Amino acid sequence: MLDMRHIVSILLSVALSSTTLLVDYTAPASVSELGSPQLESREGNFISASEGGSHVYIETGQDEDGRKALHFHRDATYRRAEVKAKGNYAEGKKYFVGYEFRLSNVHQHLALFQWKKVDKFTQPVQNIPFNIQFTEKEPTRLSVGYTPPGEKYETIWTSTTVFSTNETHNIALSWDTIKAKSGNKLQMWLDGKSVLESDGLDLWTGETYPKFGIYRGERGDHDDGDDSNIFDSWIYKVQISDEGMHEVEESSG
Repeated sequence: MLDMRHIVSILLSVALSSTTLLVDYTAPASVSELGSPQLESREGNFISASEGGSHVYIETGQDEDGRKALHFHRDATYRRAEVKAKGNYAEGKKYFVGYEFRLSNVHQHLALFQWKKVDKFTQPVQNIPFNIQFTEKEPTRLSVGYTPPGEKYETIWTSTTVFSTNETHNIALSWDTIKAKSGNKLQMWLDGKSVLESDGLDLWTGETYPKFGIYRGERGDHDDGDDSNIFDSWIYKVQISDEGMHEVEESSG
């Protein structure tokens, strides 16, 4: 016969097992476990995996050290290899993300995460409420940018240190999607350290979703000549929750 301690233990186990993450991706699972792949040419046209060939792709594989990963690759003439994360996202929620990844190199304007509005023309206009990208000026640094509705993109945080490539990094994020911006907060941790806490942001003005990968950066304002930047990124784990940061701790560092 079960005693009270055993009953409590069973109930806790059931509660934990019933937790459902919006995304719980671990390589080398198929890209569909993370979301929908999006590949884009230099001209801004979305293309299929067969059209991208060996020039731009997202496929399961290994990083340069043999660790299993979801491998994102872009040749110089391509500008997007991203995954639109699966899951439903809504107003009045708080989201938590853990993201473990590695980059081959960095460059001005290269974005590795976007919180992207579905219809950028829906009033109030707000294409990308926030993203994580590399700064517009040399020396290139990791940064977070925010776009107030109907206004221009602005950088709200910039790292003071050089971003190390070919090393594993962890990013954790939390943000609110309350319609009244006074209740919204955006927080970010990089490799386990808090780097950003910003209040009073408009982060929901219509249907919006997260994206992971490598976008733009094919040419920066301080480049000479033609586009010449080739990028590789390896994603090991991504978790998205609308319950709490504890649910994404495996990937948040």
